[in-house]
Amino acid sequence: MTPVCAPAIAARLKSPADLVHEQLLRSYRPDEWALWFNAAGVAAPNLRGPVFDSSALMGFAAAAGLGIALVPAGMLTRELASELLVQPFQIEVDVGRYWLTRLLSRPENAAMRQFRNWLMEEIGSASVQFSP
Repeated sequence: MTPVCAPAIAARLKSPADLVHEQLLRSYRPDEWALWFNAAGVAAPNLRGPVFDSSALMGFAAAAGLGIALVPAGMLTRELASELLVQPFQIEVDVGRYWLTRLLSRPENAAMRQFRNWLMEEIGSASVQFSP
């Protein structure tokens, strides 16, 4: 996870400490910003403001200039490449993983297999561990 924001916001950021004066967009996981500020060596501010349940939606809000989002950079590569969003600091934190699961009581069908294969192609099989 790393902060991303609109270029106009990034222009006024000189150090990670500057983020405490900005609108920080939050996810439903309350500890993410605290982990990032800890990695940056800055005391985390008290967080208020909007809470998002989607990193993608939070990234789009950041691109619209509504604040700074803490998101997986790989999720918004197009927006970063086009400079709709910028990553003002290279500090990243690992806050966990996502899992693709299914019920063992339900046999894998063709649609499940096709979705799994598509997902692995999209994210790159090098970053995925799969246990049948």
